[in-house]
Amino acid sequence: VRLRNAKWDAEVDFDLAAFHSLVRVVKRTLRQLTEASLSSILLKDLSRVKLLPPGFMCASPAKKEPTQSALMLPRACMGIAVLFFLRYNGERANFSRELRNHFPCCTQPREDLQAAFFFWEHLRRCVNEFA
Repeated sequence: VRLRNAKWDAEVDFDLAAFHSLVRVVKRTLRQLTEASLSSILLKDLSRVKLLPPGFMCASPAKKEPTQSALMLPRACMGIAVLFFLRYNGERANFSRELRNHFPCCTQPREDLQAAFFFWEHLRRCVNEFA
């Protein structure tokens, strides 16, 4: 969630904040598992390094825009926006406007909501592959 330069002025849900702390642990574990798997593959065959995207191994890439992980973790306040989405009963055409009105502290709440769903879809896919 990209926030405006102001304090959070929407509702707060402490259960979601606690849930988000668990999500952070899962995300960190998944990132470490991914890094360990990649390291294992590369240690077995260093010629596979050329299959990685350019600048992937560089700690400070020359690109101006940072590369975002496929599993970019949404902030804790995103859970509140997702809860708003799940409980929304209004007209579909009015959703974006009502989302912006309900979360005035967010700069792009709809795009952030889409990023959160993208995160959960990838997490679900990874869990299904490992299970």
